[in-house]
Amino acid sequence: MEKQNINNEIRLIGVAIVLALLLIVGHLILAKSFEGIAWVEYTAAAIPFVMFGLCIFGIHSAARSNRSD
Repeated sequence: MEKQNINNEIRLIGVAIVLALLLIVGHLILAKSFEGIAWVEYTAAAIPFVMFGLCIFGIHSAARSNRSD
């Protein structure tokens, strides 16, 4: 069981790192230098939904890990 808990914690750390990187990328692409590029708008609009999905995944994974203990 200890190995499974460590794997779940590593997975949650990975989710937290990806969320932090998405926040940084979201702020960087909204800079004035990227104002006229079309893909920036779609990417900026998609980032909150990706973050929400990752948060749901993290909560579900933590609850499942907590339930198995």
